[in-house]
Amino acid sequence: MECSCCTAPLNGIRINQVDPTRTLTLRNRFVKEMRRRFNQLAKVIRISIVDNDCFGLNTPARIRTNIEAGPAQFDYALSSDKITEFMRWLQDQYQEYILSGGTRGIKIISPTGRITEANWTDIYIQAAYQRGLQRGRQELRNAGIDIPDFGDMPGEDSLTVVFNQPFNVERVGLVYIRTFTDLQGITSAMDTMISRALAQGMAEGRGPMELASILDKIITGMGEDFGIFDSLGRWIPGRRRAEILARTEIIRAHHMATISEYERAGLLGVKVKAEWSTAGDSRVCKICAPMDGRVYDIQKIKGMIPAHPQCRCVAIPWIPEVEQ
Repeated sequence: MECSCCTAPLNGIRINQVDPTRTLTLRNRFVKEMRRRFNQLAKVIRISIVDNDCFGLNTPARIRTNIEAGPAQFDYALSSDKITEFMRWLQDQYQEYILSGGTRGIKIISPTGRITEANWTDIYIQAAYQRGLQRGRQELRNAGIDIPDFGDMPGEDSLTVVFNQPFNVERVGLVYIRTFTDLQGITSAMDTMISRALAQGMAEGRGPMELASILDKIITGMGEDFGIFDSLGRWIPGRRRAEILARTEIIRAHHMATISEYERAGLLGVKVKAEWSTAGDSRVCKICAPMDGRVYDIQKIKGMIPAHPQCRCVAIPWIPEVEQ
């Protein structure tokens, strides 16, 4: 289920109202990179089908590059063979444009504690988790808990040291895996739709321009659907799903990190609960609005945020008054 309460800030609304987690810039960067990758995929497919006429449906007017599928590369006698070979080629394009690249040899600590190559999505999740640690620490300080700020402790309590503790490594590692696996799931769903769309389009005698437009619709939402829908009668374009994923997983990583800091305070003998806090604006959804201001045990709220795709909510510490 998608909620519309996480969109760009409205005019006249303070940034902290629409962005209680203060991760809007990071979410937008993640979304921008997702959008760029899906647009590149759509572009290489269009060039392959239209400019290079990879299915051999027309005589190509020109050849753009040698990167895309070449002229008549999938010009088999049977349409089924054309589609089969195209889908094999497409798997490489998913890997090239959607799933790989962008980390330049950056290493991360896996959930098992081993140093490993980062997926490009991990970099954004790591940044969100680290911001969550900082936010959690700052909120505890704001609540009156005597705990040093990360900037005040360059040694054993620095942000890097705390982030690399096994407890946090395991948690952020799970979000790494979840995010990348879900992105693979998006390409898998697109794969099914593209195969089905090509079969239907070729059966109807569609030309290269129409076929490319159909696939563009499936990937970016910008083409013509020509009646192509999923089994439930609707389709969310792959790029849109990826943008939703990016926003949601940033919030998830941020929330898990803040909860980690609240739990850490509990180990120091401070009794901490968590208060649900929404953006407090007119776009707060029906799911989150009733939750605003409710106080939960840390273990209870740990898995509650994000409450839905694109949720903007945050958990702030709630310290029970000490009876005199």
